[in-house]
Amino acid sequence: MGLTARKALALEDAGLDAFFAKEKALWTEMASEAFTYTADFVKDAGEPVRPDDLIPVLVPVLEVTQKLREYLVENRLRQKYWFTWFGEIIIDSLWDALNPNEEEDDG
Repeated sequence: MGLTARKALALEDAGLDAFFAKEKALWTEMASEAFTYTADFVKDAGEPVRPDDLIPVLVPVLEVTQKLREYLVENRLRQKYWFTWFGEIIIDSLWDALNPNEEEDDG
């Protein structure tokens, strides 16, 4: 489903947009690895990689990332959806850099 305006506002309210910016190099590395892994099997199927294709690969990594876990505990963000939503803000923010060769569909 991807990042929606409602989720983006909730992430901002929780300070996770600033947390993303503070640790951008870490999230960029994770997103790049998720993209590379995903591209290997999605492109073999003759399909382009889409942002939502990366979420099932990225979220388990986020769930065991100590910096994110500590931030969520410190800010009392205990719901499991924060990992997915944070993954969505990572992919949304970095998508153009992750997928630079894909042409926009003017369609």
